[in-house]
Amino acid sequence: MHTRAQYSELGVFGGMSHFIGDVGHYGIHLPQGYSTGIFFRNQFNEYYSIRGQFMYGLVANDDALSNLAYRQNRNLNFQSTIYEGAIILEFNFFEYETGSQFNHSPYIFAGLGFFTFNPQTTFDGELVDLQPLGTEGQGTSLSSRRPYGLNAINLPFGFGYRFTLNYFMGLNIECGFRNTSTDFLDDVSGKYVNPSQLSAENGELAAALSDRSLADIPNAGRPRGNGQNNDWYVFTGIGLTIKLSSKRERCLKIW
Repeated sequence: MHTRAQYSELGVFGGMSHFIGDVGHYGIHLPQGYSTGIFFRNQFNEYYSIRGQFMYGLVANDDALSNLAYRQNRNLNFQSTIYEGAIILEFNFFEYETGSQFNHSPYIFAGLGFFTFNPQTTFDGELVDLQPLGTEGQGTSLSSRRPYGLNAINLPFGFGYRFTLNYFMGLNIECGFRNTSTDFLDDVSGKYVNPSQLSAENGELAAALSDRSLADIPNAGRPRGNGQNNDWYVFTGIGLTIKLSSKRERCLKIW
């Protein structure tokens, strides 16, 4: 008879990142960034667990990689570092315990996270911070919006598969989506503003980076992005865990 055990694990994660938003590819595409992190998991029983994690990653995309003509013409690019903390609940479809006969299971997860970001773009061979420039007129007379914040909430969820390597170690392959509370992860959301006025209020660099269109036509007032949908990012990779002593094992040692 198998005795249910509550135990904890420490783990590391490494993999790739995808960005889904206004800039670059539309839909499924090759990863443009990376992700890494550490986590602590408490396994309540063979089916349910909770984990706390800290993740670091880079998300990026480029309109030149899109198959949409209007994005190619818009000619924007960005990258942003991500620092994320989250609490996540997990559910195993099969009974699972690292180091036991229940040695593999697909799983799903969902939780709540908080992250920071800082969109940058490549211009004249250098990385430039975009948020202070107000490329859509934020903080100027051209827009009623204030400069957007660089902190946001996300809802991580996804699926994976885990299996035991030996008595102390486990491995999991995971794909985790992040639905975020911001549409400015790529600095793009609203409409083009008048470049001359933006230059007068925020400087020539702001005007130059607000409209990098290949076609030489006036864009002021036209859509620059889609403000109806917030941005998403995805971390996909492999986690390696080390099992700590379980409550059952500690009890056996006492007796």
